[in-house]
Amino acid sequence: MNSKAFKPLVVGPPRSGFALLCSAVIHFVPFAPEKGGLKQKLLNLFVDRFGPFISEHIERAFTRRGISKDLIYNPNFRLMVGGPKWLSRHRPGFACFRKYLGVRGLGDFTLITSHPQDVLDTYEVVHSHQDPALWADHPDYADYTRFASIRNPVGILNSSVFSINALTSEYIQRFVPAGEDEERIRQELALYKFTDLTFFEGLVRFLADYFKEFMACKDRFILLRWEDLIGNPIPTLQHLAQAADIPLPPEYAAQIWKKLDHVNLTGHHLHNYRKGKGKVGDWKNWITNEHLDMIRGYGFEPYMKELGYDPIPTLDEKAYTPFQQKVSQCLKRGEIYPEYPDADLFNFAFNKSNLVSDKFPFKRFDWKEWTQLERSSFKDDRLEQEVWQAAEEATGTLNAFFLDFLQGEYERNETARNHLDRLFQAHERGLGSFLGPVYWDASARARDMISGFFQSERETPEKGFGADPVLVKTLADYNIVFYRGKYYGLPHGLGEVRLEREDVTGRPGVVQSSSPQEVTASISPGSSE
Repeated sequence: MNSKAFKPLVVGPPRSGFALLCSAVIHFVPFAPEKGGLKQKLLNLFVDRFGPFISEHIERAFTRRGISKDLIYNPNFRLMVGGPKWLSRHRPGFACFRKYLGVRGLGDFTLITSHPQDVLDTYEVVHSHQDPALWADHPDYADYTRFASIRNPVGILNSSVFSINALTSEYIQRFVPAGEDEERIRQELALYKFTDLTFFEGLVRFLADYFKEFMACKDRFILLRWEDLIGNPIPTLQHLAQAADIPLPPEYAAQIWKKLDHVNLTGHHLHNYRKGKGKVGDWKNWITNEHLDMIRGYGFEPYMKELGYDPIPTLDEKAYTPFQQKVSQCLKRGEIYPEYPDADLFNFAFNKSNLVSDKFPFKRFDWKEWTQLERSSFKDDRLEQEVWQAAEEATGTLNAFFLDFLQGEYERNETARNHLDRLFQAHERGLGSFLGPVYWDASARARDMISGFFQSERETPEKGFGADPVLVKTLADYNIVFYRGKYYGLPHGLGEVRLEREDVTGRPGVVQSSSPQEVTASISPGSSE
C-alpha cells in the first residue's frame, strides 16, 4: 500500500466525464492512508450535523410566505457543501457553493454561499468545475494528487444542450406526469438551445474560457479523456491509478467499472444521465454545421489536436438525421424553435453553471458578506430578498463557528478538549440557540471522538479510533459500518467481517471514507453536483 496519504483533487468542466472521474478516483482511496487527522474528522462531524442549518433557514423563509409544496430545492443543494464549488477569488481561504432554487410559477435563482475552504475536504475527493490554473498553483493544494477530466469539446457542448440540471430534475420528479417521455423532453428543450444561437454561443464561450486556461496548465494534472474511459475502461482506470501511485489490480478495476458504466452518478439528480447515450461520436447525429462553424471560430481546434482529437469535420447535410434537419431548417429561416410549453420546466432547464449568460436579462446582485444572489428570473422581489437574507444570516452564524473551530489546536488530548469546551460555550447563544439538542449532541460526539482518537493512538496508532464497529445502515447489497473514525461499505458477498480483527483494505468492493455520504455515493455512486 502507498505510504503517503492520498489527497485526490478532480477538476473538469461539466459534461466532460467529471462525475465519472470523481466516482472512479474515490475507489482508489482504500489503497493509501487516509488524509487528515483528528481536526479533519471533527470538521466532518460538524459539517454533517450542522450543515442543514442553512437549508432549513432558507426553507423557513419560503414557508413564512406560504410556499412549501411548490418549492423546488433538490436535496443535493440542501447539503452545505452541495452544488458546484470553487475556490473564492474575492475572499482568500474560502470556497463558494452554488445552489439552484425555484418556485413553481415564480421562477428561479442561483444562490452562492461561502465557507472556509477546509470544508472541501469533507469529501474524500475535492472537486471543482472551474479555475484549473488556480487549483494547480494554490499552495494549500500543492501536495494533492490532481486529476482532470476532458472530452472532445464538440461532445461536451452537445451533451450540455441535452443535459437536465438538478433543479429541472426535481421538478420533473414531482410535477411532470409519470410516464412522460424523458427523451422527448430533452429533445424539445434541445431544439430551442440549438436554434437560439445566442444561447449556444453562451455555452461555447464558457467552454472556450475553460480550455484556454486549462491547456496552459494541463501537464500538472493526471488527465482522463472521457473517450478513453468509455472505449477502454479497465486499462484506463489502471493508468489513472498507476499515475497516482495507487496499486490497482485489474479485477478491482473491472469491479469499479461495473459500478460506473452508463449509470446515473449524481444521487438525487436523477436526470443527469441520458439513457442510451454516452456514446463516443454520437454528437454527429444532433449538432449541425452552423454550430461546428461557431466552435471552430472560438479556436478549439489547436486544443483538440494537442489532446489527440481529430479536427472538427464538416458534416454531410444530406445525411442529417430528422432532428438535425429540424434544427437546420429553423436556422436557415432565422427562427428559434418555440419554448417548451411548460414554462416552469423550460425556465428551470436554462443552463446554470456552464453558460456565459450576460446576453440574457437576468437580475444580478453583488456579494453580501457571505452570500451572493448570482442570477435571478424570480418574479417576487420581496421574497427573493427575504430568502437571500435568511441564507446570509445562517451562513454567517455557521461560519463564525467554523472559523473559531479552525483556530484550535488538536494535536494533544487536553488542548483539543479545552478548545472544544470553549468553542461550544462561545457559540451557545448563536448557533446553539438555533440547533438546541443537535448542537449539544454534536459536542458530546466530538468529545467521544477526541477520547477515542488519543486512546487508540496509544494502543494502535496506525489504526486511529477505538470503540466497537457500529452498523449505520444497509444500502442495496452493502452494510455501512462505522469503526474507529471511518465508515466502511462492506458488500454482503464478503460474509461476516470483523473489522476489529481483520484489515479489509483492498478487498473486492470494500469502500472506506471518513464521510458516510462518500461511502453512500460510491456504493450507489453519486455526487452533490
